[in-house]
Amino acid sequence: MRRLYEARNLTVDATHYTLFSAQQATVYGLFQPRASEEGVKLPKGTMSAAQCFAARVGLSAPNAALVLTVPADEHRRDEKVYVVVLDDGVPVVDSLTTEMEARNALGSEDRPIWADNPAAFPNAEAVDFEWLGQGASKACRVLPIPINPWPLAAATVIVTVGAGAWWAVQAARQAEADRQQAEAIAQNDPVPRYLAAMNSQVPHMASDRSLMLSAVRKMFDAPVLVPGWKMAATECSAAAERCETLWSRQGGTYTDLRKARAGELLSRVTPDGSPIPLLDSARTSVAVAVTRVSLIGPGAPLPSFSQAIDEIGPTLQVWRTADLGIDIKPPMVWPRVAEVPAHFQHSQALMSGVITLSDVPGPFILEALETAPGWISWESVRADIGDGDAAGRLKFKAMGIYYVSSR
Repeated sequence: MRRLYEARNLTVDATHYTLFSAQQATVYGLFQPRASEEGVKLPKGTMSAAQCFAARVGLSAPNAALVLTVPADEHRRDEKVYVVVLDDGVPVVDSLTTEMEARNALGSEDRPIWADNPAAFPNAEAVDFEWLGQGASKACRVLPIPINPWPLAAATVIVTVGAGAWWAVQAARQAEADRQQAEAIAQNDPVPRYLAAMNSQVPHMASDRSLMLSAVRKMFDAPVLVPGWKMAATECSAAAERCETLWSRQGGTYTDLRKARAGELLSRVTPDGSPIPLLDSARTSVAVAVTRVSLIGPGAPLPSFSQAIDEIGPTLQVWRTADLGIDIKPPMVWPRVAEVPAHFQHSQALMSGVITLSDVPGPFILEALETAPGWISWESVRADIGDGDAAGRLKFKAMGIYYVSSR
């Protein structure tokens, strides 16, 4: 509350405020009416448009900008432009101005823009005020600035002891305002929300590796050729709990394929946006049971990212020597929780990233999946069947999620 009063001293005409929380920092935004608006009360439930925008995109685009057109009306002869600029997820510009001033506010920094004027901002994400309103929440409310009783109370005590009763009333009101403010700050604290989400998702964070390996082993048992059809690719997904096979027609019919793969569901392949199937392709699928498990056991915490790289580094080098493609994405806070900053830090926080193996020879895929460290959850495995000899025509691609601690 003291920081709110200090901020108000810089803008003595401010009447209302809103509270921004980002990157574990608290910033106050103040509303100061224009001279023509003195005496005009804000409607109850007024929301901060800048905070609505920050709530919508601040986590994914912390340096984003919003530019919306405000048409002329009986109160405003000229068309105006409403502009919001974020810095680390917090609005630093929140103004109704001209288009030229709006462009100046955007600055020279390369930042993603949301706008309703594609002609002026051709690379912007098209939005409008209705889209902006969808980011409204209780945290976006514009609240009256509570009365600061201290200067007045001091003067009252000097003038007369009899004013003590009045002071007691004001102090009680201030205490209630402080309590409400503390509740608002607690509601914006990301730690409880994050820990609750993490604890609820940890038991289901990874696929059961033994079941995933069993599904992959069955890929080798499936025939590449059936009457009138040839297998082009097959993929098993832990998330979908399903294995799908893409077939290329070699003179056969849907009936031939349905008979050959009697235990699987047959579906036709259609191009995007068209109901007409590709007559020379078809897809079959079968359900697989892949349960979800936790990777964290008693006395077995996850390694840090640095420790994980030290552990898997020699294995990665062996895989690279075998000409495997390896792609590792940097870890981010896991799980993703709304209103929790992307760079949230906490001693108990976990992180996850994507690891992909490609161009894996058929005989090597099972060994690679089985010997990978236990903090990797294999989520999908795909086999592409090309032409040539048996060793060269079968190539696998595996996608996994790795989990590490944030220590």
